[in-house]
Amino acid sequence: ADNMARYRGRPLGAEPPHVYALADRAYRLHRVEKRDQSIVVSGESGAGKTESSKHVLRYLAALAGLGAGGGSDAITERILQTTPVLEAFGNARTARNDNSSRFGKFTRVHFCSTGRLVGADIVTYLLETSRVTMPG
Repeated sequence: ADNMARYRGRPLGAEPPHVYALADRAYRLHRVEKRDQSIVVSGESGAGKTESSKHVLRYLAALAGLGAGGGSDAITERILQTTPVLEAFGNARTARNDNSSRFGKFTRVHFCSTGRLVGADIVTYLLETSRVTMPG
């Protein structure tokens, strides 16, 4: 939580690079410009994409005033708990990661007009269709 406060409201580049800085900028631009924002989390297998995404979501929840209770932690945790369920359907062992996902995810986070986090939806898509087998 202390590390989150370090990035809150600070201009991009004022602190060392961190996913909190990107999340803070995206949230503030969304609130000020009233336009959707995107954060792309990419990297090689085992690079920390899933963990980075969790940090972004927790930071957005904290910014949106949800970390203080009122069911907010429940919303955030419900979103985060989908990851193991989705990964159970398509992971593989690679040289760098024993649990590498075969899926890409697009997570859309929803805020109400006052900026509070109210939910999310996740769209998954298969990354490696060459590994799909057909009966026959």
